[in-house]
Amino acid sequence: MGNLLTKHEIARLTGAGAENAEEQKRILDANRIPYVLKKDRSPALTWEMVNQAILARGASKPDLTGVNLPPGFNLGAAS
Repeated sequence: MGNLLTKHEIARLTGAGAENAEEQKRILDANRIPYVLKKDRSPALTWEMVNQAILARGASKPDLTGVNLPPGFNLGAAS
């Protein structure tokens, strides 16, 4: 498993502020990106976790008209 993303990388990925852990978790949950909780209850994840979620999404081939990413979600930051 790779290194953990920084607070700022998670903020950039989710579009939620670096100090807004609850919104980050909500966005990660909505996009089925797994994470673990740190002692301070903020999400912790690696790029491997993000990439696996993206690969799983691609394998399931969802109807693109049904994709509903929250505003500010930057999936392109994962590549």
